[in-house]
Amino acid sequence: MRYKAASRAIRSVLRRNIMQSRPTLAFAATLLVAGLGAMPAHAQTSPDAMDAQVLEAQLPPQIAPITTCDMAGIGQAQLVSDLPTNPNTNPPNDTSVTITSVTTGTTGGIPYCLVKLLVKPAINIWVGLPTGNNWNGRLQSEGGGGYAGSVGTPTGSITAGYIGVQTDTGHTGGSGTFGCLNDCAGATQASPGMPDKQRQADFAYRSEHLMAQLGKQLAQAFYGQLPVYSYWNGCSTGGRQGLRMAQQFPRDYNGILAGAPAIHWDRFQAYQIWPQMVRSIETQGASYTSAILTAKQTLATNAAIAACANRYPNGSQDNFIIDPRTCTYNPANDPTITTASCTTTNTTCLTPGEATAFYKTWDGARNTQGQLLWFGVERGAALSGLAGTNPFSIAIAQPQYWVYFYPQWDWHTLTYDNYEAFFYETFQRVAPMMASDNPNLSPFRDAGGKIVMWQGWADQLIMPQGSTSYYENVAKYTTGGDYSQLQTWYRHFMAPGVGHCGGGSGPQPQNLFQAVVNWVENGVAPDTITSTGGGRTRPLCPYPKVQTYIGGSADPNQPTSFVCM
Repeated sequence: MRYKAASRAIRSVLRRNIMQSRPTLAFAATLLVAGLGAMPAHAQTSPDAMDAQVLEAQLPPQIAPITTCDMAGIGQAQLVSDLPTNPNTNPPNDTSVTITSVTTGTTGGIPYCLVKLLVKPAINIWVGLPTGNNWNGRLQSEGGGGYAGSVGTPTGSITAGYIGVQTDTGHTGGSGTFGCLNDCAGATQASPGMPDKQRQADFAYRSEHLMAQLGKQLAQAFYGQLPVYSYWNGCSTGGRQGLRMAQQFPRDYNGILAGAPAIHWDRFQAYQIWPQMVRSIETQGASYTSAILTAKQTLATNAAIAACANRYPNGSQDNFIIDPRTCTYNPANDPTITTASCTTTNTTCLTPGEATAFYKTWDGARNTQGQLLWFGVERGAALSGLAGTNPFSIAIAQPQYWVYFYPQWDWHTLTYDNYEAFFYETFQRVAPMMASDNPNLSPFRDAGGKIVMWQGWADQLIMPQGSTSYYENVAKYTTGGDYSQLQTWYRHFMAPGVGHCGGGSGPQPQNLFQAVVNWVENGVAPDTITSTGGGRTRPLCPYPKVQTYIGGSADPNQPTSFVCM
């Protein structure tokens, strides 16, 4: 059995803990967060849809089942928040924890106890505790997406035998208005609102830290013991959250799966307005009234793929680009699709303005001197993600509620001349709270933690070179640039042709979360990640290595036809 060794180790710990404690639902001993922090180290979700479910590492019956999941029992547990109440603030800084409800349920044939928590001022955390001897001794926190703002039953984790934890991160709704006090009600350009530092902090890091701390406390109260291993699993915002925990709370989790991490929150959102701005300027001047037709966007994407995708001796060609950094295709220089006679309604060609706009989208946000401010989406990614009549909604919410603090801020005021000022204003006002790109992961490494990070090269929303640059910075900071040392505890995999948290034309990565668990519990680092789809199976390589065809007559649909170089 793949996890036989890990299961034996967990069973040993569980037996020892059971002999030393008698779990009761009326557990009332206070578990200090500081004490939990001294324990051994430990989106939305990944595209394999909580592939923790396939682990099937549930243990034989070793834990006495809990049969009274109700407020009279577990509802009496005394839980401790991350911060004490401060009576000297006005109003008092109340960070108390309340168990608001305790209910039972069943998912995937697994019964569970769902405990809903409220941490002042407004963080909702739901903890699903498998019952009936189904707990596997582990905890899994599930990351969110976008601005989060919702919470649900962590059914994927529960089905796999994990304690599952979700949070709304301290607000309701995913519009981003919580960045401003009172959602900027009544704010104007002349009288802007103020930042809501509490709700910003709850979203940025506090709620995620509490997921681990309170999930562990409930495990102690419910089962009479702490989890043997704790994991984070998330993509996009969830990827950012996981890496933020490694940076700021290095003992919360043993293993972290961070997909398409939104760690450069301030910078990539500022870029997300750039494609809209350049397309409007290059194709419409000051009118800004309509988007470039979707068919034209697809035409440009397909032309880039045709120019840069691998061609093989058998005559086939990939329908994605393995490493877009090597592709310099410029549609403005391609007379087969760009002509002076083309019109904005002709979907078989591009106007010179449209071609220039697409090139500038790929080339990244730049100042008037041509210096790069932030990376662009890569050639081969779907351009429609940032190409509607209006920019991506999350990107608009940031300047309205996190930078300028008035909801009427209009992106149409941006030009090539003032974009750099906008970019740096965004960085200065948002990064101190939201940037999660601290390269000092040494405390997490020293605590024994393991990270698997991944992203699709065809990500249409978060720029892939943001994650590769972060990984390079961590290598420089922690190992002096020695990737072999870094990869003893942190590995990054780029997935050719894969979109944001999955999808796209490329083979999809498989069993990502399983790779994290196997690494943490069995010491087996993932040398490659298998990706499948479209009749192909390919190995994803640990960055900075790249999937490379061996040549000859090797079948490009077989994984043995590629090596990591």
